[in-house]
Amino acid sequence: MSWIIRALAIYLLATARVMLALSGLVLYFAPSGPGSGHQIILGATKDMWKNIHSYAAFSILAFAAAHVVLYRRSLIFYIKKTAKPPQEK
Repeated sequence: MSWIIRALAIYLLATARVMLALSGLVLYFAPSGPGSGHQIILGATKDMWKNIHSYAAFSILAFAAAHVVLYRRSLIFYIKKTAKPPQEK
């Protein structure tokens, strides 16, 4: 059961990352100026793309925090292993 939750967290994090990148590209190339918020770009207005971009960013923060919590044992093990100075022989 826990592997399903971990896999879901990774999948949602990756999906939010793709949505953030896509909405960022759309907003970068979108027209600017007065009234540009009502322009239709790929089926959504510029204002909707701004909302998608914001929600994707907040989702990444939440899913990244969940990912750290779910993988805390592995993370602690990795930190302990790599933080030690190399042993001399």
